[in-house]
Amino acid sequence: MAEEKVDLKELKKLLSPLSLLYVEDNTLLQEKASSFFEKLFGTVYRANDGKSGVELFTKHKPSIIITDIQMPLMDGLQMAQAIRALDATSKIIVTSAYDDKAYLLKTIALGLNGYLVKPLKVEELSTLLLTLASQMAEERNKSIFNNYLYSIFNNQDNLLMMLKNDNVILANEHALSFFQCSSLQAFKEKFKSLDTLLLPHDSFLYKRANSSIGCLEYVKGTIDKLYNVKIVDDTAEPHHFILKLTHISEGENFYILSLTDITQLGLLSLYDKNSLEHDKALQDQKTIYNLLEAAREGGAVVKLYNFYKGLTICNNAVLSRVTKESFTCKSSTMQQKAAQIEQKIIINCELFPYDLQSLEIKEINFRFQTIEVGACKMLKNTPVERKYLILEPDPKHRVSLFYHKHKFNTHMSIINISVESSRLFMEYLPAGFKENDEVTLDMVFNDEAKPYIINTKAIVFKIIPIEKAFHIVAKLILAPETHKTLIDYMSSRQMKLVREFKGLIV
Repeated sequence: MAEEKVDLKELKKLLSPLSLLYVEDNTLLQEKASSFFEKLFGTVYRANDGKSGVELFTKHKPSIIITDIQMPLMDGLQMAQAIRALDATSKIIVTSAYDDKAYLLKTIALGLNGYLVKPLKVEELSTLLLTLASQMAEERNKSIFNNYLYSIFNNQDNLLMMLKNDNVILANEHALSFFQCSSLQAFKEKFKSLDTLLLPHDSFLYKRANSSIGCLEYVKGTIDKLYNVKIVDDTAEPHHFILKLTHISEGENFYILSLTDITQLGLLSLYDKNSLEHDKALQDQKTIYNLLEAAREGGAVVKLYNFYKGLTICNNAVLSRVTKESFTCKSSTMQQKAAQIEQKIIINCELFPYDLQSLEIKEINFRFQTIEVGACKMLKNTPVERKYLILEPDPKHRVSLFYHKHKFNTHMSIINISVESSRLFMEYLPAGFKENDEVTLDMVFNDEAKPYIINTKAIVFKIIPIEKAFHIVAKLILAPETHKTLIDYMSSRQMKLVREFKGLIV
């Protein structure tokens, strides 16, 4: 197959910024070839032997070297070896009057860039030069890009470290400055282990005394998850950071460890249950908004929860804006609809010490899929962590309570039910009725196909007075058959609520 002809004008565009060192002891051939090279390269340096070639390379650092092999004083292969010792990336083409396999093998062993048999053919030479020039252009572009990336890496506000396995191989200026290290070597001495840097703090990442696994190894198992950590600077002042580890190479153990300093947000007391400021911080709206801002800056995963008649509606959300009076997040239409119905949401995030519950929904914008939330409170006990499915029963259900074997006649209804307990509304209480009393509940739930009858003993767990009535939480003592009947009803009710909620979105 014939080689595609090289466009010499295009080749000149690639080679004109470059310089060439041409080493040839044949004066006539050197003159003839040089006149061709000078039309392509910006600068051409000439030498008659390998020794002069090394001297010219050392002085001018040409982009490409083309050399004969058999020359006086120092042959071309010896010269190539000497040049590669000075610059391992140098581009070298060797020429020879002989199609000698031994020379070719030496060329390969030295990792040279081409082997041409004299007399040189313009097309072969041009094709090889085009390949080299294209490679060099690509290498220059990569170098520019890598320098740009390093500049970004070095000038980030957060502390950045590149790790290979467990060892730091690069640290940006902010990391060196924070730890008062004048060099990477000094930093490596200080950063021998992540365990020695992270200080104990409630719910933060640090090396537990009884743990057999180090912090870095633990974080490797949860790549890209965010962690709160506490580290002291050289003045023993504690700093609150968000730590994130990212795996950056497929199949190799290279990582970027990022530490974002959020000390100025004043959140440490929020995580310290023994702090005198802890309870105050839980109620402070400024602290809550600072917490949300830390999550936004760190790109933390936020989950929104609603409970439509007990049915869990949960979707990821992105915190797009945090102000002193509200925050805005983007989520699905389904979550927006659930928030609109309930007029509240619960916000869960891996960085938060507790879940947040909105006290005010300011605006729901279905066009832009945003929810703007006003004031919030922290929930020490959150429904997100409940063990059992809790649902509102069908509106046609009936319930009776038997106390001391007598049916108590009052207006009653079931607020919600699970396989563990039931929350009841009662207008009045029987005389002497108290917590830990045993009662019998007779509940009838209606389904489109059949009624579900639950007759079971229960223990009064909690009595909650409300305006002119009471809420009763009763722990159910279910027999195996009754337990199965209740599970069947809960499954049926759940599916009905799913269909009902989906119908509201359309």
